[in-house]
Amino acid sequence: MGNDSEVTVSSQVDDDPEGAPPTGPRHRASSRKGWRGVRRFLPSPKLAASLVLLVVSLAGAAFAIALAVVEIPEPNDFATREASIFTWADESRITHVGVNRQPVEFDRIPKVVRDAVLAAEDRSFYSDPGVSVTGLLRAVKNNITSGGGSLQGGSTITQQYVKNYYLTQEQTFSRKAEEILVSIKIANEVPKDIVLRDYLNTAFFARGTYGVEAASRAYFGVPVGDLADDPARAAYIAAIIQSPYYYATAPDDPEAAKVLRGRWDYVVDGMVAEGWLDAGKRGGMVFPEPVKYQPDELTGVNGYAVDAATQFLNGLHERDPNVPDAAMLTRGGYTVVTTYRPDRMAAVEEAVSAGLANLDPGRREDADVHLAVACVDVATGAVVGFHGGPGYLEQSFNDAFQANGPIGELGRPLVKNLKRDSGRTLESMRIFDARDDGEPPGPDDLATTPMRAASAFASLFNTEYHEPHHVAEVRKDGELVWRAPEPDPEQARSAEARTRAKAGAGATGGDVVLPWTLEQAVDDGGQWAWAVGDDGATTTAVAMFATNPDGKGNRRLDDMSPMRGPQEKAPSESGQGISRANVVAKMLLSGE
Repeated sequence: MGNDSEVTVSSQVDDDPEGAPPTGPRHRASSRKGWRGVRRFLPSPKLAASLVLLVVSLAGAAFAIALAVVEIPEPNDFATREASIFTWADESRITHVGVNRQPVEFDRIPKVVRDAVLAAEDRSFYSDPGVSVTGLLRAVKNNITSGGGSLQGGSTITQQYVKNYYLTQEQTFSRKAEEILVSIKIANEVPKDIVLRDYLNTAFFARGTYGVEAASRAYFGVPVGDLADDPARAAYIAAIIQSPYYYATAPDDPEAAKVLRGRWDYVVDGMVAEGWLDAGKRGGMVFPEPVKYQPDELTGVNGYAVDAATQFLNGLHERDPNVPDAAMLTRGGYTVVTTYRPDRMAAVEEAVSAGLANLDPGRREDADVHLAVACVDVATGAVVGFHGGPGYLEQSFNDAFQANGPIGELGRPLVKNLKRDSGRTLESMRIFDARDDGEPPGPDDLATTPMRAASAFASLFNTEYHEPHHVAEVRKDGELVWRAPEPDPEQARSAEARTRAKAGAGATGGDVVLPWTLEQAVDDGGQWAWAVGDDGATTTAVAMFATNPDGKGNRRLDDMSPMRGPQEKAPSESGQGISRANVVAKMLLSGE
C-alpha cells in the first residue's frame, strides 16, 4: 500500500512538473501566486467588469453634463444670407446677387420634394433621435482605417442641418462632437418640420445654389412649387445633395451621369419602399434632363440691367437709408422690380440689329461702331427699354446711360424751353463748362446721354419733367420698401401745348401726327448722329458714334458700309450714321 501511494504522488508530480498553485481555503488569498508574464498584472474578471462599469458611468455622466451645458448656437452668418432677385417689369426673373438662396416656408415645399430628400438622406428622420449610432460607428471605423486622411460623416439630416445652419464645414473631431451634442438637443427641442424646412433651405446643390427653391430654378428653370406633381424631378434634386459638385457635371461627363442615374434610382425606389410613391408610377418614370447651366447670369443685357438698377438704388439710399444700396442687396432678401419691359427690350434689340446691318467689323470704317438706344415712358419717366452695348461682360460701359455726346441743333428746342420754363427740362441735361460769361447755353453747349435725351424730350412734348428711373419697386421678404411715385395727371400737357412744342422743334410727320421723329447729325467733327422720336406713350433717343481702335476718344462716322434692304433710306447729307440711327428710331416708334 505504501508503495502504491508513493507511485501515485510521483505520478501527480510528473503530470504537473511546474506545479500548480495550492488550492483550498488556506490558499485562496494567494490564488494568483505562480502566474507568469502579463497575466500577473491583469485584473480579475470581477474587477475588470467594475472598471468598465465605472468608465461607462463616468462617460455617461460627462456626456449628460455636456448635453446639459451645450446651447443651441445662433445661426451662422452664411446660413442666413439670401439672394436678392432682380426682375423685369413683368416680374420675370433677370438674375440674382449675393448667395443664391431663396428660403421658402415648409408648406410651400411640395410633399414630393420633402419625401424625395428623406428617401435620399434620412428615411427615419421623423423617428430618429437626431443622430445615427450605426452611422457614427461606421464613420469612426472608416476614419480609423483611412488613417485620418478623410473624416466621414454618417450624418442624419439633423446633423447635416446643424453643420450647415449653426456650425462650420470644418472636419475635426471636436466639431463633430459638438455637432452630435447640438443635434441631440435640436431633436429634443425643435419640431421636426422646422428642422427639415431649414435643412431644405440651406443644403448645397452646386450650380451656385443653396436650398431647394434656388436649385429647382437652376436645374429645371421653375420654382420648387412647380415640382408638386413631378416626382422624377423632385428625386433628381434630392439625389444631387450627396455629391453636388460631382453630380453637377453629369450633363458633360458620362461617368458622372451614370452614377447620378444610380443615385436617382436609389431615391425613387426608396420613395416606393417607404410608401411615399405609388409603385405603379415607378415604371413609367423617366430620368429628367436639367436645363443647360448658365454659370454667369450677368451675360448679355442682364448685367446692364442689374448694374443700372443698382446704381439708381445707390442714389436713393443716400436720401433714404431704408432703400437698399449695393451692400445691402448683397446680404440678400430683396426683390428689385425694374422698369425694363421685356417686349420693349426685344424690340430694341431687333431694331439695333437692323441699324447695324451690313457692317463689317474687319473693315476699319465699320469697326467699333456703337448704337445706343433709350426708351422712356412719357407719363412716368420710367426707362422701359435700352441697348447699352454688345454685352455686359464684353463691355461693362453702358452706352445708353453713360455715353455722353453733343446733341447740337437737336438741343435747340430744349434751350428754348429752358428760357421759357426756367430750366425745367435741362435738369436732365449735362451742360458743358464752356460758358463762363453768364449767358444762357446754346445748342452747341449741350451734351447728354441717350437716356437723358429721351427723358428731356418726353418732358418737352408731353408732361412736366420726370426724373428718369430704373426701378418700379423694391420689396424685402415680401414687404414693400420703396415704390416709384405715381405720375400727377395734372402735369400732363394739353394737346395744344404738345402741338406747339413739336412744331417748334421741327418734328417731321406733321404737328399732331404720331409717331414723329427728329433727326440730326451733329458737331463739326461728324462723330455723333442722333434721332429722337415719340409715339405718344414712349420717347426714344438713338445715338450712333464710333470709337478709336485704342478706345480713346471718338472718330468720324464717314464711309461706313451702306445699309441694304427695305429699311434703307438714301444717305442724307450727314451720311450713314444718321441714316442708321433714324432707321432704329422709326422701327421702335412705328412697331415695324
